[in-house]
Amino acid sequence: MYSNSDYKRLGDRIRQNNDNVSEDDYEMLQYLRTSYKYPLSIVFNSIRDLAYKVDPNSICTYRIKRIESIISKLVRFPEMQVNRAEDIAGCRCILSSEKDVYKLYERILRKQDKLPFEIKGKINDYIANTPPSGYKSIHINVVLKGENQRMEIQLRSIEHHNWATLVETTDLLYGLKLKERGAYSNNELFRLHSLLSKSSSQLSSSEIEDIANTIIKYDYIKKIGDVFVQNYIDVRRHWNSLKLQTKHFFLISTGSDGIPEIKGFDNFDDAESQYFKMFINNKSNKNIVLTHLQKTNFTKISIAYSNYFLTYNNTLIKILQYLSLAVQKSFKLNKILRFCKYYQAFLDIMSFWLDKQIIEMRTLGNDENIIKSKTKYKDWENNIVNGILSFAHTYREMQKCFKFNVLNIVVYMIMKVKHKKFMSTLKEILKNNIKNKK
Repeated sequence: MYSNSDYKRLGDRIRQNNDNVSEDDYEMLQYLRTSYKYPLSIVFNSIRDLAYKVDPNSICTYRIKRIESIISKLVRFPEMQVNRAEDIAGCRCILSSEKDVYKLYERILRKQDKLPFEIKGKINDYIANTPPSGYKSIHINVVLKGENQRMEIQLRSIEHHNWATLVETTDLLYGLKLKERGAYSNNELFRLHSLLSKSSSQLSSSEIEDIANTIIKYDYIKKIGDVFVQNYIDVRRHWNSLKLQTKHFFLISTGSDGIPEIKGFDNFDDAESQYFKMFINNKSNKNIVLTHLQKTNFTKISIAYSNYFLTYNNTLIKILQYLSLAVQKSFKLNKILRFCKYYQAFLDIMSFWLDKQIIEMRTLGNDENIIKSKTKYKDWENNIVNGILSFAHTYREMQKCFKFNVLNIVVYMIMKVKHKKFMSTLKEILKNNIKNKK
């Protein structure tokens, strides 16, 4: 057992030399982490039951903060005493809508007398009071009744969650620290994510153009999409081959190369022991998280930890839709150079995604683990079809706005030429796919 003074000295030692933490201090941090095992499981079971009553499709997870994240927070907050931190352990509930988030929040407040935990300290509603970064979630600090270890409950919608995990994905693939340092890390990409947190009705025309200009400058959709598609294929194969859906505890890790690893465990102790071994021997500086999910499947875990799996994020569709709006606006205003830039970028992205979808369809047909299971095959096939339909819908909606009149004859003719070239590219992609099949 360690005293408050022991933990205070631990924090001082880490702040003084955070690049060279001793093995004894790592062991002490690990002891602190595992001390949350019992209280966290009690809070999780309670909050999960409440969440499922509000939204049967909700995704509830719990996690104990990674050692490297604890060290980073100690350095960022010089006055913080590590054993009194409010987010060493926490639960997250991802619900279908913002409305459901508030329903669950109100249910927690209403049922406090009957719950095994009580609320401690200030509740932070970042949905009602959104910071400049655009982060949205409700944070509630709780303790088991009669105890003093604080834990954090996060409530967010799937849209809020997609946004938050995309920020972390951007940090990983562009080597940034938007989550920690905000605009100081990269002002343009910080602003991009801040704008993406808003609804389309809240964005001005100039802000939509800012989104379009930034994603073109950083080749954003292609860079992230390339990793997503390849990882989706690799991780889904891995998931199906290992039969991980029977497990409840998962170690997920990924490095700067964007390639994820996943291991499943039946119990917390085995998972936690393996986590510490992986952390101590982490020569490649991978991000490692230990999490718990009940009745999990590939779709559920890839949504909950899309920043680790790097397989899919629905916010990319939203970005493409904003690029489409920028195309439409420049066409209506007869802005030739602007239209050429936005429309060409849009068509390039459409070609890129179609090519990736074809690769995925080919993989689906050749994966033995999938072919043997009608359920798995249908599930993956539906995901591919839904993705194609989503992109096709965005494309059709944009093309509808291209109406000829004498005032926009130049921009209209440019559109026709580019569209003809695009269709030729699609035919070539399909032709090459047929050849590869043969």
